[in-house]
Parts: sequence; C-alpha cells; structure tokens
Amino acid sequence: MLIILEGARGTGKSSVAYKLRQRLKHSTLINPTGFHEDEEEGFNKICNYYDGMFDLLHKWKAKMNGYTTILDRFFPTEMVFSSMYKGYDFHQKFKSLCKLLPTLDDNIYIFFFTASDKGILKERLKRDKIPFGKVEESVEESLKQQDTYHKCIDELKIHIDCNSERSVKLIEIDTTHMKQEEVNEFVIRHIKKE
Repeated sequence: MLIILEGARGTGKSSVAYKLRQRLKHSTLINPTGFHEDEEEGFNKICNYYDGMFDLLHKWKAKMNGYTTILDRFFPTEMVFSSMYKGYDFHQKFKSLCKLLPTLDDNIYIFFFTASDKGILKERLKRDKIPFGKVEESVEESLKQQDTYHKCIDELKIHIDCNSERSVKLIEIDTTHMKQEEVNEFVIRHIKKE
C-alpha cells in the first residue's frame, strides 16, 4: 500500500504521517525533499530525484508484498511549490508522473489535507515553532499554498481518473475542527475499508 499525504503547512500531514508509521505494521515513512536550486539546474535535479523515487517504489512493489509506504508530501507538492516559488515549469513532468502514479502500487491513497479557519491555522503554525513575527504572513502564505494545492489536485484528478483507476483513491479532509487523533482515525478507517 502507498499512502500519500498532501496539503499546505499547518493542516496536520506530518503529525498524521508520524502516527501512521507507528501504527501500521511493516510501514516506512518517507518525507521527500525539495531543493534550493532554481532554473534549469533545479529543474534537472528535481526531475532526477522523482525519477529515482519512482524507480525505488517500483522495486519495492516488486519485492515487498504486504508493506506500506507513507509519503509525507510527494510530487504534487513540487508542482505547488515550483509554480509559486521557482523559475522553472514542472507542469509537463507533473503530468507524466500523474500517469505513472497508478503503476507504483495496487492500493494508493492520496489524502489531501486542508484547513479552512485562519485562527486555527495560525495556532497550528505557532505550534510548529514559526517565529511569532512571521505567523500572520505564514498563515497567508499557507492559505495561498492551499489554493494552489486545490488547483494541483484538480489537475491530478484529470490525469488520473480516480473513478475508473481503482488503484488510486483520492480523499480530501478538512482538518480544521478535528483533533489529531480524529484525523488519524479518519485516515485509518479509509485505508481499512479496502
């Protein structure tokens, strides 16, 4: 099984990823990285990185039956961050990775985390130890990221027909008024349904 957690900062992804890793037998948690490089150098580096990640996940699928991989962000995050902050266009690579995604596992869950309340988001970002002077700016930035994530997830749905592609399930969850344990249970319920 492959579990992908996506969403802007402060929506609860990393907390849930850590708890899932503790709770799910035979699971591995990976937090894919981004790179500081930009333009052609950054684009080449990130493309090579995701090509390598896909190769690794294909090998795991072939050799490790019964294991779960949890990704705290994946290539949709790169689409969001590159479109907002980078000077290169990741769009074509994003489309090709979307088409390849269903080949990575027979059971893929993409959980898209959102938070719709500014006050709650502000408290969560404080908890993440962002300096107080930057919290308001970070809340606004997180909300901008969330808007871009919505567009990215909508495009992902176009390239992966989640209705007919049974291996990929996309579940959106607004974590605003949920305690962390409730979010954990929501995710567990969805993956145990299968």
